[in-house]
Amino acid sequence: MPTKKQIIEALADTRRPCVRITLEDNKVPGPADSKFGGDFYLPAGAEAPEMEFLAQINFSQVPRLEGFPEKGLLQFFLRTGGDEFEGFIENESVFRTDSGFFQVRWYPEVPVDGPVHPDKVPEERWPMAKVIGGMGFEAGDETASIAFGNDCDFVSDLGCEASTKAVAALFMEEDEDEDTDYDLSDCSGVDDLTWDFGNWGFKLGGHPSLRYDDLRLEDAAYAAYSVLLFQFDLTPLAQDCEADTICFFIKPEDLEACRFDDILMVHHNCY
Repeated sequence: MPTKKQIIEALADTRRPCVRITLEDNKVPGPADSKFGGDFYLPAGAEAPEMEFLAQINFSQVPRLEGFPEKGLLQFFLRTGGDEFEGFIENESVFRTDSGFFQVRWYPEVPVDGPVHPDKVPEERWPMAKVIGGMGFEAGDETASIAFGNDCDFVSDLGCEASTKAVAALFMEEDEDEDTDYDLSDCSGVDDLTWDFGNWGFKLGGHPSLRYDDLRLEDAAYAAYSVLLFQFDLTPLAQDCEADTICFFIKPEDLEACRFDDILMVHHNCY
């Protein structure tokens, strides 16, 4: 059985840069600042989405992340009320922008004190925690996410499939004298591995968190969305792997051109 250090070394080639985002609920962000929930920036005369406001990211406040904009405001909205979303919250699901379940808005130029619009939270909404507050940022990197597939084999995210073989091989080795951090014959060992290599949390870039499989591997058309644009993940806040995780993916050529009208959204909230 392997140690955490051995698994990290086996995944060394999968490292990707990311910017981790922390909730600063005691911070009062301005209209065009990076934030979760609450009032959001809306240019004069623009029509507000009929959706709940999740977050907005002002890239002038974000540590430089290769491939991502250096300025501009990116907003994320989600449909959380109405009959349309029933199947969405009950199953692991993949949706494109034209599904009507979410919307991503991009403003390349944003005034410091622009006009704002109040967030419209439905009276009856699906049971996801509402997050409101400012954002803190920290640049970093991370190795591929590790999870267990439906056949109980190791799986990782798109582009890192080969890494699962290296990790699986470590668990096949037997050395009675070697210390181990993860005994997969014990539920606590599985939980520890899941937490340590799940890549949970709010972030830009890096690797997405997984439940069973990376759903982008199930359809060749999904594989083109190879960059994790933004991960909205309540798992660390709830300390519960059944909390909602929403990943927004984009094609690298669209990100480079700052085109945000073709996004793939993956939602999961259970094991």
